[in-house]
Order: sequence, then C-alpha cells, then structure tokens
Amino acid sequence: MMLVKLKDYERIHRIISSIARHEGNDPAYSCMLFSVFGAHILQQHFNVEPKVRCGLAAYFVGGENEVLCFGEETENGLTGALDNFHCWIEVDGWVVDFMAPAFPALLGSETPLAPKMFQKRQSDMVTHINDLKLPGDYFLSPADNLIEDRLKQFWKYPVYGDLAKICAQWFTKNPKRIRPKIGILDGSGKRVTLNLSGPSVRARW
Repeated sequence: MMLVKLKDYERIHRIISSIARHEGNDPAYSCMLFSVFGAHILQQHFNVEPKVRCGLAAYFVGGENEVLCFGEETENGLTGALDNFHCWIEVDGWVVDFMAPAFPALLGSETPLAPKMFQKRQSDMVTHINDLKLPGDYFLSPADNLIEDRLKQFWKYPVYGDLAKICAQWFTKNPKRIRPKIGILDGSGKRVTLNLSGPSVRARW
C-alpha cells in the first residue's frame, strides 16, 4: 500500500517537470520546485498535510556503490545545512521525492538508470549514511532552519504561488484523463501553451 500510486506519481513528476522547464530550470536541479509544488498537489488532491523538508540526502540507486548524495563535506563530516542540499516531502509516515525520476541525469550516461519512483516509509530509512547497501536504501538528515529560510525566500516571488495553483489545476488522478497541454499566462501577460513532458515511470526503488 502506497500513499501515491505509481501512475499518479508519474503525472505529478511530469507536471512539475514541465513547469520547471518552462521557467528555464533543469528538472534534475529543481528539488525545491518538486517538493513545494508536489506538496501542494498532495494537499489539494489527497487530503493530507505534507511537510517540505530540506537538508542532507543520500540514496542508493543501484549498481556498485552508486550513491547519490546531496550535501557538503566539512571538517565535521557531511552536512546539508549549507549551499548544497536536497528537498523532499514527509507525510503520514512516508517520504516522497518527486524529483527522483530525474536522478539518471545526475549520474551521467556512463551509469544508465531507468526513471523510478521514490516513495518509502520513514521507518525504512537506514540509521547511518554508511549503512546504504541496497537499491532503495536512503538516509535523510533535515536542517529545519534551512528550510524555513529557503521557503521564506521562495515565497517572496508571487509567481511561485501562481505556478503551484497551475500544478494542482493540471493534475487529475488516474484513471481520469489528464490534459496533454495547458494554457498559462507568462510574465508579460501573453498566453502560452505548456505541453506535458517528462519520462515514463515504470518502477520504484
């Protein structure tokens, strides 16, 4: 049993990916957009109260010691409380990372990886970053003061509130048909069309 079914997860990823690209952002480097907009969709369509978290994150994605780590090495060890960090969502005992299907772009062509869903129970997290051994293993260490500051900066721009609403309006749960494109107003008031883009998600970690 999962909070978000695979097809709905794929739709959420593709919607936010489309919005990110429209705004000139690379989905593989848009964890804040995926977390904030994803949380808004969950709140509006799944009747839950998600919480955006931010900090050190590490995921074992497969292969031989293929670990994606978002953080910085300091004299006191790894931390996600500085400039290099990651965002994710925590809700009802689950960890959901809507950016996960874009992880392959971070690994490069030498490490082929299929786009997958990341949705795990919080109780499944390893207790130490050195315990990452199997595909799907993960370790998170939130920095609450960082997310408060980042969200404060994020919401200074009214456009993000508008984009969050667009994401929620665009989304519809499977098996209902989702619109392949949507019209929005750009910064100059001109109407433009966004096409639903992003990878198919066939599996999960």
